[in-house]
Amino acid sequence: MSSDSNPIVRLARPSGPDWTKTAANIMLGRSFKDLRERAGLTQKELAQALLLSAPTIHRLENAETSPQRRTAEAVINHFRLGDSERDSLLMLLSRAIEPEWFQHRFEDCTPGYLQRLLGLESLAIHMTTYDVRLVSGLLQTPAYAAGIIRTGLHLNEWDGPEVDLRLAQRLERQDRVLRQADPPRCVFLMDESVLRRRVGPKAVMREQMVFLREMAALPHITIRFVLLDRMIAGNAASMAGSMAHLQFGRDGLPEFVYAEGYEKADYFTKPSRLRDHAKPLTPRENDFERHLQLLLRIQGEACASPAKSRLMLDRVIKRYS
Repeated sequence: MSSDSNPIVRLARPSGPDWTKTAANIMLGRSFKDLRERAGLTQKELAQALLLSAPTIHRLENAETSPQRRTAEAVINHFRLGDSERDSLLMLLSRAIEPEWFQHRFEDCTPGYLQRLLGLESLAIHMTTYDVRLVSGLLQTPAYAAGIIRTGLHLNEWDGPEVDLRLAQRLERQDRVLRQADPPRCVFLMDESVLRRRVGPKAVMREQMVFLREMAALPHITIRFVLLDRMIAGNAASMAGSMAHLQFGRDGLPEFVYAEGYEKADYFTKPSRLRDHAKPLTPRENDFERHLQLLLRIQGEACASPAKSRLMLDRVIKRYS
């Protein structure tokens, strides 16, 4: 099955003040790389012209750190751009040096490995997620989410502010992704076991399942359950944790696969170079293809149809009633 089986023909979301810091940082770096390559310069040559180090240019182009205004403006000034292109880059720079939405109130409860995903998912135009053990975080009700959060805390923290803070972060994340004016097209794949795994009393489980049924009826959301009697073994990623494939549209951010493990995650970005069949994929490029193919196989070989998944929800709602 080709990784291009779901081609994105929509244009990316236009850059502007609503862009996140993470997205602006990535697009700024890509723009700087394009300018340098159009000028026929290497990173070392540009660094020498600006009295900077080559690693500084490398970090700037690859969005490895937040840009320093002085450094970024030096790059912009070096290429003597027209007013429109210059203004666009300065707008991206202004956003790239601001904090992310979670960095003030929620920084203490937002793990580092999750921050890139939280900074980019609201800009996706298509998203496919796979969750092995629990309902996807983007679809959890407050009571269901609170039950999960409490199990990860010490008992003496249950009545403190930590639960409320983590819950508020999760709900704001849902608002930013699913309740924006033009939400992404989402496909949520969840293991069938999430229908039975108790996170709280029957009332909490019923509320969660009713909410999933309501969301499954929306035109931009598809929910499918990975059936327990289907074979998807043979890849550790399919059993380790959650995965997500984010696409951002034509001329937008590079698509990537997010693979989460225990207190860590990996990001595999689609290679930007055109595929040269004479050259083997690098290990990192191969990781992107491997994880994407796994998601495609799960959808094609192991999932109940959307209609059958809705019927499964109807049955489980009755069981929790």
